[in-house]
Amino acid sequence: MQETAVDADPSEIQRRFAEDAYVCLPGFFTQDDVSAIREAVFSRLDEAGEITGTPADGIYSGTSQRREKIADLGQFWREISESWALRRVTHSRALHELCDVLLEEASIPQDYLFLRASNFGRKTLLHSDSGFFARMTDKVVTVWISFGDIPLHLGPLFVMEKSHQHPRVKNALAGFDVARDKDKKASWSETPIELAEQLPSRLLTRHMKPGDIVVFGMHLLHGSLDNVDSDQRIRLSCDVRYQAQSKPQDPRYFGPHPGGTTGAGYGELVGAIPLDEEWHIR
Repeated sequence: MQETAVDADPSEIQRRFAEDAYVCLPGFFTQDDVSAIREAVFSRLDEAGEITGTPADGIYSGTSQRREKIADLGQFWREISESWALRRVTHSRALHELCDVLLEEASIPQDYLFLRASNFGRKTLLHSDSGFFARMTDKVVTVWISFGDIPLHLGPLFVMEKSHQHPRVKNALAGFDVARDKDKKASWSETPIELAEQLPSRLLTRHMKPGDIVVFGMHLLHGSLDNVDSDQRIRLSCDVRYQAQSKPQDPRYFGPHPGGTTGAGYGELVGAIPLDEEWHIR
């Protein structure tokens, strides 16, 4: 995955994004920012019996009492997702200004966040974001943020190089809406390696460090590698979307009580699922 310096000229950042549909900016946020988020998130998971040792280390206990101890899993995940430690990063002025550059106009962040705590065996299947977030406009970008040290065996984000330009991908995504087209999945049935060989393309990733970000467009295929860490470390990351302020806003993702993709609020997210249960597939 090609890196772009945080202090690169805005025109260079725009050029790379226009060419590749992604930019990777190492160290965009500070270690202090990340440490505060890890403490805020993992201390709550510790309350649910999912953490062993010092909470901020993010070590999975191998079990969960989330359903027994938490009355409303959706509200639990909403409280975590709306914590000040997290929002001061995802809705920061620095990120806002970066997205202004990438969208080439004033941007606005969605209120609904996708926070993920991925323990051993978890991965995010190959997909694009257009079927989730491009209902009103495709002038939207996803910002993926690393909240820890994420080597390859911990399952970092990957993108499929220039997949947004491939006719097969374009045809598959044309007009697709996850919430409306219930007979079709957003996730591809092929494994990332299989599809990369078929197109052909390459899978791009890197050892992610605390505070690194990757910003990508709606039509670029991406996912995350499997977390196979033998020490049971949890990979913590977050997605937030920014869109052109001039474009219509999808009410599912904006406002004080966003319903999310299906209308179920934060309860629909895989993050709300106890760590010892399977994730759903969309």
